[in-house]
Amino acid sequence: MLSAELDRMVEHLTTLNRPVVGWLLPGVDASHVSSALGHPVPPSVAQWFGWCNGVAETPGQLQGDVNVIPGYNPVSVEEAVHMIPDYAGDPDLGDHWIPLLRTGGGDIYAATWSADKEAAVAGVLIGEPTEIEFSGIEQMVAVFNQCFTRRAYYVEQGRLKMDPELYDEVYAQVVEGGAPESDG
Repeated sequence: MLSAELDRMVEHLTTLNRPVVGWLLPGVDASHVSSALGHPVPPSVAQWFGWCNGVAETPGQLQGDVNVIPGYNPVSVEEAVHMIPDYAGDPDLGDHWIPLLRTGGGDIYAATWSADKEAAVAGVLIGEPTEIEFSGIEQMVAVFNQCFTRRAYYVEQGRLKMDPELYDEVYAQVVEGGAPESDG
């Protein structure tokens, strides 16, 4: 379940003493997300924003302090809606999509869906082709959790880092190899 995976991710971040845990803003309900976008959203998108509606900004806060995975932090519904025009026209995102996570440099993970279908997750890297990386938000968070468990994500000198080779191994096992997605 997505909610269990999200809870596990927060547990990993708490164990690693990541400051973002205290700054995750309370979630919003599905009607708020649908109203902001102007159309209904899949259950997983509503559940994501029901878990967290961005990160509180505080004086002296660093990008690395707000990341839930290396380089990426959750966005609020309002931030996400304001970001959409910057990526307009990307055919891989389609007509129904919303950013979930972003970097300071403009890369995003975005939920993308067609009417009456569950959302997949696209990776949008500035200057690179957009790719559907995960079959759903739950799978994305399951990969993140396996990365924490297997130490593909780790803290070094106070910063959340990634071992790219180990990430690729985890990704292949969870997404392509049918290994257990949950680490709980």
